[in-house]
Amino acid sequence: MKPIVILVLLAALILPVEAKKKKRGNGARDKQEELQKKKEKAERERKRDAVNDFLDKKDKNEDGMVTRDEHLAGEVDKETAGKKFDAANKNRDRSLTRSEIEDLLGL
Repeated sequence: MKPIVILVLLAALILPVEAKKKKRGNGARDKQEELQKKKEKAERERKRDAVNDFLDKKDKNEDGMVTRDEHLAGEVDKETAGKKFDAANKNRDRSLTRSEIEDLLGL
C-alpha cells in the first residue's frame, strides 16, 4: 500500500512540472502563429480597403459592382482602360465583382 501512495504523490509532483515545460516550449510557436494571423488580417484589410476605395470612385449606382461604362467614365485613355476591364472581367458578365476588382488592382 505504501509504495502505491508514494507513486501517486510523486506523480502528483512530477506531472505539473512537465506540463509547465511543455507550455513554455509552445510559447514561441504561439507567438509566431499570432504574428502570422495578424499579418493575414492586415493583408485582408488592405485588400478590402483598396477595393472599397475603387468602388467609391467608380461605382456610381452603388450596387457593389463596376460596369464597363462606370469604369470608363473619367478615364483619359479609354482604349487601355477598356482592355484592362475586359481582361479583369473573367466571367464576361459586363461588370466587375469584388474579386475581379482585386485582380484588376493586382491584389
